[in-house]
Amino acid sequence: MIALTSMSLQGIAMKRILSAATAFALLLALTATAGAADGKKKTKKKGKSAAPDATALFTKLDTNADGKLTKDEFSAFKGFGKKADAAKEPKGLSAARDDWFSKLDTNQDGTLSKEEFAKLKDVVAANPVKKKKAAK
Repeated sequence: MIALTSMSLQGIAMKRILSAATAFALLLALTATAGAADGKKKTKKKGKSAAPDATALFTKLDTNADGKLTKDEFSAFKGFGKKADAAKEPKGLSAARDDWFSKLDTNQDGTLSKEEFAKLKDVVAANPVKKKKAAK
């Protein structure tokens, strides 16, 4: 039988401690990487649910590129988020959109400038779409 010296016992103990420390460090690194990936996913989700930039939306709606939105051009606005992408327009949106246009058109010239349109989010939030009740 081979006799183990105190020196070889210390070497075995040291290898076990180093192995455990390495395993712990690896586990910690993997956990941190997974947490960072989750954080990126949350940031992307927040970005998708946010309303589009008012300037970009104005440019998209301004089909004749004259720097103003007429009531006809503004009528293409269907709201923010997933409902805006729907093919069918929600009930009550047309009336709400007319109301929004009149509230945004502060100088009453019948068109919206970029400055007037920039207040869209506030006006929409203060005056939500009222769904019409079905007639019985």
